[in-house]
Amino acid sequence: MSRSARRWSEGKNVSAPVRVGILGSTSTIARLAVIPAIEKSSRCTLAATASGSDRGATYSSYDALLDDPDVEAVYIPLPNSLHREWTERSASAGKHVLCEKPLAATATDALAMAQACASAGVVLMEAYMTRFHPRDAKIQQLVTQGVIGDLLFTTAAFTFELRRADDHRWRPEMGGGALLDVGIYCLTPMLAAAGVNPSSLARLRQVTGVAHRAPLGVDASYSGWLDLGEGRSASFQCSFEAPERQILEIVGTDAALFVNRPFTPGPEDRVIQVRRKDHSTEEVTTEGADPYLLMVEHFGAVVRHDAELERTPVESVALQQLVDRFIEAAEVPTT
Repeated sequence: MSRSARRWSEGKNVSAPVRVGILGSTSTIARLAVIPAIEKSSRCTLAATASGSDRGATYSSYDALLDDPDVEAVYIPLPNSLHREWTERSASAGKHVLCEKPLAATATDALAMAQACASAGVVLMEAYMTRFHPRDAKIQQLVTQGVIGDLLFTTAAFTFELRRADDHRWRPEMGGGALLDVGIYCLTPMLAAAGVNPSSLARLRQVTGVAHRAPLGVDASYSGWLDLGEGRSASFQCSFEAPERQILEIVGTDAALFVNRPFTPGPEDRVIQVRRKDHSTEEVTTEGADPYLLMVEHFGAVVRHDAELERTPVESVALQQLVDRFIEAAEVPTT
């Protein structure tokens, strides 16, 4: 049993659902996806909410929620610039943390968060839900089985129009920008297809990018390219101002995989298209699922020491270090 599991389990009912509080319960992702997932979950239950603007919230301050001994864990969907502060404060209060992606605005912050949670003996999990959809695992299985042959290059795009001018994602001091908001979705499956593990990310030789800036200076659009080694490359685009697109292409010497809506899949998103060099096309179908529900279930299982983290803080910090390199490459302003 891990140190966090030992500390938590003392005097607790380890078979009961994890009691989760929400810091920032009015955020869109919390209201539309994560809170409904918690309410459906057999592994977690909604214990409390905190918001300074929602009169229906259990608490009007985040500190008050953290002082609640009945809350065992928190979900943090706050702006990126606040992830470190409230993760550290949650850890200090003895709460396990499910923190919205990206884990932090910078790798320095992400590392500090990981260290704070490790020192407090609590779980820290980045809320990257795509990994829990069955289609994501099937994509990696097809690559590993050699269906595409030798990997040549991957391409990903996640673009949409962010219409609200007052949205915090337009503000550099709040960790805004398209790269931080959706870049993780593009980078994660491309690196996985190439078999690049966290310890190898720092050794990627060439990382380049170009940003189209919004009036306040954040990247309204970002396009990046990286050398994966052995003649392989990856390119991606993310944007707050382009038409809505979600694309993932993994191309090898024998075949290419094409996936639509790869990053926010739901129960209906089950198809992977395989196009071979002989011009034949096959549709590989997987099970559908709600990835937010599976993510919440996994978090609850980890807190109850029934599972190991699918995405460790070490992985999250390493990926943020790569994002930092892209930020530096395009000289995108940060907090």
